[in-house]
Amino acid sequence: MRAGDRPGPFGTGLDRLIFAMLGDDFNQGDNSMRAMARIAMVGAVMAAGAVGPARAQSRGLELNGFGGLYVPTNNKGIQNAVLEARRRGSLLYGGRLTFWTGKAVGLEFTGAFSPARISVVSGAAKFPRSTYLAYGSGKVMFNLTPGSKLIGLGVGGGVAFLHNRKTLVDPAQSSSDFGGVGGVSLRIGVGENVALRGDLEDLFYGGNFGTGKKFTQDILLSVGLALKL
Repeated sequence: MRAGDRPGPFGTGLDRLIFAMLGDDFNQGDNSMRAMARIAMVGAVMAAGAVGPARAQSRGLELNGFGGLYVPTNNKGIQNAVLEARRRGSLLYGGRLTFWTGKAVGLEFTGAFSPARISVVSGAAKFPRSTYLAYGSGKVMFNLTPGSKLIGLGVGGGVAFLHNRKTLVDPAQSSSDFGGVGGVSLRIGVGENVALRGDLEDLFYGGNFGTGKKFTQDILLSVGLALKL
């Protein structure tokens, strides 16, 4: 059996290609520049054969369902120009879809909903109501621990869209805002393709709560299970 016919570390097909590229120069021990060039070409083929599958294995989709808290940092406002209103922390729930293009970089899309409760003050009485916030974002994610299967730490940033079905200023109106988002995520592996994931995200946008548009930051805290497909 010829050397080119024996299964090697890269598979019979790739081994045959390697021996064909080496040709007689390799078999006869030729030290010419032509032999060196062929050896360099073989090195490139071997690298492609070894790295290609690793890249393919690192790609994939990740689904994450979560629940948590929506926490406004700018909580004061005015309803109908006369009534004091305060934004309150509220429950939050939603999901994420992450496409990892490699071990270290991914694209992540998030959708979430919160009742986004507020309290309207009239004299000594408080009247709670909801503004019904729908939130979406797209981020570039960076995996800071690509070699770890147990612990995963990631950071990311991108664009965000917020829509309130009933505004704080006027419950008969709705509002939409574009802004940015930055965040950090922590994954703890609990199975082969399952992880417990916690996230802290910072939304920043120009919010109007009865006193004109102002720079606003809202915090999203969430935890859930992430499933890698």
